[in-house]
Amino acid sequence: MHRLRAELYELSDTSFPGLRTRHYRTLSFLPPGGARLSQLTAASGLTKQAMAQALVPLERGGYVDVVPDPTDGRARLVRLTERGRTVNAAVRDRLAEVERGWAAQVGAERYAVARAVLAEVAPAEPDARGDGGQPDVQARSAG
Repeated sequence: MHRLRAELYELSDTSFPGLRTRHYRTLSFLPPGGARLSQLTAASGLTKQAMAQALVPLERGGYVDVVPDPTDGRARLVRLTERGRTVNAAVRDRLAEVERGWAAQVGAERYAVARAVLAEVAPAEPDARGDGGQPDVQARSAG
């Protein structure tokens, strides 16, 4: 996990100054069409206030937009901006690179077994993306 954090810090330093693993985690909860704050709190386990605070630097940095929900004037919708989508894609690419390295180090079959065991003993919870709780190294490793 140390290597994973180091990779994310390097990504931050070189491409997205100021972002840390907690920011990547927050961005990872956003589905392509956006989500209401209540959906994000359910996905993350954070309180509404904590999630609202987590979104402030992301909105200021241009990674998310917070806009009125067109289906409910009382609700707010949080959406990834192009910059936010770029971050998520870069993180996915970097994590895939790290996983390929791990598989090369221990062998693809052993790595697949290890990943399957981790998914079984520490299953991901369904999140706002609606992926049914598929293992998500990005969300798990961020903290």
